[in-house]
Amino acid sequence: MADITFNLSTQDKFFKVIYDKKSYAVFNTANNLLMRIAKQYDFKGKNRTIEAVLGFSGGVGAGTLPDTNVHQEENAVLTRKKIYARCLLDREAMLASKDQGAFQEASARQVKKAVESFMRNLSRQLFAFENGMLFQGDNATNVSGAGIVANPYVVRGLASTWVKSFIEKKDYVNVGAESTLLEIVDVNYTTRDVSLVGISATLAAAVGAPTNAKIYMQKSKDNDIQSILAATKATAGTLYGITVGPRWQSAQKDAGGAGLTIDLMNEVISDVEFQAGKSPDLIITSHKQVRKLKNLLGDQLRYCTVSPRDPIFKKAGISFQAIEIMTDTGPVPLVADRMCPDSHMFFLNTEDIVMYAVEQPKWVDEDGKVLLRSANADSFESRYALYGELFIHPHSQGVLYNLA
Repeated sequence: MADITFNLSTQDKFFKVIYDKKSYAVFNTANNLLMRIAKQYDFKGKNRTIEAVLGFSGGVGAGTLPDTNVHQEENAVLTRKKIYARCLLDREAMLASKDQGAFQEASARQVKKAVESFMRNLSRQLFAFENGMLFQGDNATNVSGAGIVANPYVVRGLASTWVKSFIEKKDYVNVGAESTLLEIVDVNYTTRDVSLVGISATLAAAVGAPTNAKIYMQKSKDNDIQSILAATKATAGTLYGITVGPRWQSAQKDAGGAGLTIDLMNEVISDVEFQAGKSPDLIITSHKQVRKLKNLLGDQLRYCTVSPRDPIFKKAGISFQAIEIMTDTGPVPLVADRMCPDSHMFFLNTEDIVMYAVEQPKWVDEDGKVLLRSANADSFESRYALYGELFIHPHSQGVLYNLA
């Protein structure tokens, strides 16, 4: 018989598994826009009314006394939206995770992950094409599947409504106005195919045919806060109860599928300055457009050789550390946001964007505890909530859209 050596393979059960305290989140939670806009936590009462003066008073002239007229004034009305994150924690798992029983104590970890998801969803809402919508079917590729784990429904997203940061596995969604839930179990970000498990009469009827059905975050249809994208691109209807039109509409430029140019950017900046009397203080776009802009500006780079000690050693600085765009009032930073659609660029006056809320987003703890005991299960529940609405004064904003 051959000798058997004491090693990691032969004595696998003898050796401990040592877990490092550090863990890594493989996703991006940054949000440049939310950090910049103002927050007011005094949204009490039924709603919030904001005065909007849309014109000058009449009554001016020359030669003789002019007739008089009053200026046009409207009221923008904000109604609060309810934004939630919720998590459940089994009591046994909570106890078993204490005293180094897991990477991190379960209750602390669940609380942290719930807040991360809350911020992700809030960030998505800022750039949503339609209230609550994640994407729309492309109406060209057949729906397949049966909505079960072994054979999920597969719906291909429409390119013009596709923002890959909107779509995350494990999220629950609704199809159109349906109340039944489906789980996103897989996403192909290249083909825009989304796999869904659950019940949907709409998708069941569409199997073998294309669909233009809209997919919404669960229970979010018409319940999200006001989207900056929707507000700045509005051309008709009402915004906060005021008819969209002159003095209540953003500067808008359709790029017509063209590539990004400095001239297109300057046109929107100029339009904002013309109609609002002030320059944007933040330009925000997708990572893809930032990359294109860096390439566009590449011929303006100046390369410097550096010889620290050894004259043979040389290095060149490639690309830009940051981008600022010059306006009438000075340089304005241009930043990327992962939730911004690739075809859009926003020219914002952040002082005219305000998040109104009853209070800061927080864990529901009116009964004295964040962990609420479930009535019919050996588990605890936590809820993170924000009650408010985002106000975007449209006339001082600008948008460049339909970029290549």
